[in-house]
Amino acid sequence: MGYDRAIERNAAGRGTLQPIIEQMREPRGRQYQRQYGEVRNAGPQSTRQPGGHTGKYRTAARRKACKRRKRRRQALGFLKFALCLALVFGMSVAVRGAITPGGSLGEAPEMGKNREMKSPILPEEDADALYADGYGEDLAKLLELNEEAADYVKCYPERENYKNQPIDLTNELQADEVPLLMQWDKRWGYNAYGNNMIGLAGCGPVCLTMAYLHFTGDTAMTPREMAVFANDNGYYTGKAGTKWSLWTEGAEKLGLTGEELPLDENVMKQMLDMGKLIVCSVGPGDFTTEGHFILIRGYDGNGFYVNDPNRRSNSEKQWDYDTLQGQILNLWALSE
Repeated sequence: MGYDRAIERNAAGRGTLQPIIEQMREPRGRQYQRQYGEVRNAGPQSTRQPGGHTGKYRTAARRKACKRRKRRRQALGFLKFALCLALVFGMSVAVRGAITPGGSLGEAPEMGKNREMKSPILPEEDADALYADGYGEDLAKLLELNEEAADYVKCYPERENYKNQPIDLTNELQADEVPLLMQWDKRWGYNAYGNNMIGLAGCGPVCLTMAYLHFTGDTAMTPREMAVFANDNGYYTGKAGTKWSLWTEGAEKLGLTGEELPLDENVMKQMLDMGKLIVCSVGPGDFTTEGHFILIRGYDGNGFYVNDPNRRSNSEKQWDYDTLQGQILNLWALSE
């Protein structure tokens, strides 16, 4: 108080210190207001200083916040799109899973469609009999992949009635044509081939029988006798079914000539032009899911003619070289 009174006494004499005293007594905020003008939007907690630096900081912060919100919206949009895409994909997979692809495992496309429309081929009691021994699963697989063998599978419970019956192949022989025989023919399909049945594993002996009948006309050599020949001479193997040596050593024992060929379209056509037949070992594809033998009997401008001992439908159409090439594992020419 003494200091203020001294200033007031001096001011009374000079009159020049009064404005200074009033300015010192003013709150600091009012001093700024008086000096720089009204500060708008500055609340009680505002730290805005003259010159507007805080405004710049706030603008930058708002921009960053906007960017963060934009990125968040983009991330959410992408997440929604991904979820929708996954849902659509899952639905398509479910639909596909309900329809077995017709071409899988060497199955003809029309077969899967027909199987859905037909009633079960085997009655329940016959299906039980089918699984009564070790061949049940193999026969069921054969039926699933090849409905042409339906009668063979259906009659399996009565197989003993067919095993020892006489076999007459005279109707299969026609001049200058290679007979088409099925390994699952009931006349021989239930007979043993090694520790299996001809109907399941006898494609090798059946192909050799077709060639042998064509060259010799000897109908006494049926697929049943050919299977015995191959097994007794060591050409059957439980892992692969038939050894490749059947087409060279085995053919020679039967009075035929067998020679291994390179995989070459021109060579194949040359052998066929010479009257020879070609045996092909094929892998998974149009003819098999594991391994198989087929017989090529001729060709023309549209492709090769094939005798497939497992499916007549394959034998009724022609096959171009490009289709066969990727499935052939080895091939041999057979002749007299």
